[in-house]
Amino acid sequence: MPDGALVGAGTGCHGMSLLMDDDRVGETIGITAMGNEGAQWIGMAPFVETDHIFQNYGDGTFFHSAQLALQYCIGAGMNITFKILYNGTVAMTGGQDSTAPVAVPELATILLAHGVSKVAVTAEDIGRYDDVTLPDGVDVHDRTDIVAVQTDLAATPGVTVLIHDQFCAAELRRARKRGKLEMPTRRVVINHRICEGCGDCGDVSNCLSVQPIDTPLGRKTTIDQASCNFDESCLHGDCPAFMTVEVEPDRVHDGGRVPSGTVPDPQFDTTTDLVRIRMAGIGGTGVVTVAQILSTAAMFDGWEVRGLDQTGLSQKAGPVISDVVLAHDHHGSSNLVGDGQAELILAFDAMVAAGDGAIAAADPDRTAVVASLAETPTGRMISHPDIPYPTTSIEQRLVTASRTHGFVDAVRLSATLTGNEAQANVLLLGVAVQAGHVPVSVGSIEAAIELNGVAVEANLAAFDWGRRWAHDPTVVDALVPATTGPEAVVTVPELPTDLARRIDGLTDHQDLREVIGLLAADLVGYQDRAYAHRFLDAVNDAASHERRVAPDSFRLTQTVARSLHKLMAYKDEYEVARLLLLPEGVAAAQRVGGAGAEVAWQLHPPLLKVLGMDSKMSIGTWAKPAFAALRRGKRLRGTRLDPFGRTEMRRIEAALPGEFLDTMATVYASLAPDRLDGAVLIAGLPDGIRGYEDLKLRRVGEYRARVRDELATYRA
Repeated sequence: MPDGALVGAGTGCHGMSLLMDDDRVGETIGITAMGNEGAQWIGMAPFVETDHIFQNYGDGTFFHSAQLALQYCIGAGMNITFKILYNGTVAMTGGQDSTAPVAVPELATILLAHGVSKVAVTAEDIGRYDDVTLPDGVDVHDRTDIVAVQTDLAATPGVTVLIHDQFCAAELRRARKRGKLEMPTRRVVINHRICEGCGDCGDVSNCLSVQPIDTPLGRKTTIDQASCNFDESCLHGDCPAFMTVEVEPDRVHDGGRVPSGTVPDPQFDTTTDLVRIRMAGIGGTGVVTVAQILSTAAMFDGWEVRGLDQTGLSQKAGPVISDVVLAHDHHGSSNLVGDGQAELILAFDAMVAAGDGAIAAADPDRTAVVASLAETPTGRMISHPDIPYPTTSIEQRLVTASRTHGFVDAVRLSATLTGNEAQANVLLLGVAVQAGHVPVSVGSIEAAIELNGVAVEANLAAFDWGRRWAHDPTVVDALVPATTGPEAVVTVPELPTDLARRIDGLTDHQDLREVIGLLAADLVGYQDRAYAHRFLDAVNDAASHERRVAPDSFRLTQTVARSLHKLMAYKDEYEVARLLLLPEGVAAAQRVGGAGAEVAWQLHPPLLKVLGMDSKMSIGTWAKPAFAALRRGKRLRGTRLDPFGRTEMRRIEAALPGEFLDTMATVYASLAPDRLDGAVLIAGLPDGIRGYEDLKLRRVGEYRARVRDELATYRA
């Protein structure tokens, strides 16, 4: 939205804007009944200072009834811009086709005939309009220009309309999974060594496939390939960590294993006549699919089956709850699992399952819980990297609500054992079945998987692996490494002997020695050994002050080490070139595209940005020699010959380590046992300086203000 925009919500996907920050979606004036969108402005306009609003709705709502409100606004002479999402789908109620739709050219003609002042079209693929004839004055713009287009429409008196032509993302994903549409061959991958974990890519894309990960060098970001819609709007963030990788269309995921041997049949209570199961997960992962597989299998076994799917805001990563009720002998029951009635909660996503609505079905004397350990962040966690995932409180809530529980790293097991994370929910079903919580035969579930007809072999394998894990988790866990993927890998030069000796003499704590060794070795690669010695001088100073007030503590020393390393190893042009050529980027690309995959770096050099280039460049691996030469230029860093060191950003970055050490000197001067927590807090503030260029400048300002405030509190 343009800055300062006033927005009307309504019934549809865009209703989710009510749950988002105003600075991202404009100030929302509330939601109206379906078909009333825009009419509320007629009553409000005389009583507010703003003379214009934007009104959101979808094409389904428009063709159903909302066009009447638009005509009403024309007749009342209102200044309003209607934004019609033209996606051909009534997505919020199951993906039905829109009622009596017309094509965009005819729709624009109708709108102008009604008396609309101006109509504009935005699309993610303007090439579709190359041979399309639109009414005079109706122009097509790329979706990246949507804010400028809205600004122009808002400045036009009367009723204006923006038609945003883009296929529904949820339906697009479903069609690709079902083989009805071709799967794109280009994937977006993030090099975690270059990534700052700033959240900018999640902010510009509003995409929940942009997810945080923890690495030895802090919290970074990755693309969840299993849920990615291939939208690529995350590339628009101001960050050089992104690559695109071309994948062969018929490439099969690596890493799948074929189960061998047999597992004993599960034992379950054959006397029960009523079993209520609640499945809680997120949109796009197959929650409803697993519910349908289980329901079909139960019917094969003679159960009477009732089900209820509450998909709600399930477009992608929104909560989805599916209830399945199995009964014998006409045992009456609602299809909704009531409060405290569930015999089993299958927590495909633990955060959803621990929410008030889902967990209400649990009873500590009745309910078993089988939960996935995978952590899918919320949208707010993605755009605000400082918000942690509440793992402990979620698990504790599920444990407290259940008579028995099991936590399974289903996504990691599925990715390694079947070659795809998409089978994680089926794997968790296998765990629950083998544990005796689901009174449905293995053969019937396997038959239902085959009848479903989607990814049959992978789903059968996942179900089998889930049963094997429930039977003997030790054996299955031994087949899966503790961590998967390149995110856990950090390549640094071998630590020189003189630096290693200094670190050994600095502390007896093995974990601290390993952390400091990693950081010092990285600074050798960043600049040289002398630079790493300067780092160790400061860390040793922190350690001596901490030992003075708390001999058994190393929290302050480790925090100082991590913060100082972050500030000293700032990612200028030389460092980005070095990190581009490290093995981590190659490993990330190969994990997605296989050995020899075609890779292109998506870069926006600051110098070219200053000269007016407003979009990223796609640079292939042919440029490796140039990056290698730039990497060697690190010897110019900080000298008068440094061609990049004169910019405001680089001068600030070069000054920050000294500022930080001055701040810590002030902290050390009055350090006492009861002030250690405050000292650690101040030492950790540089972690908030994340991102590149404009974003980083803003966060440096926030950091400096925070330091002033926290020092004042510390002194007091």
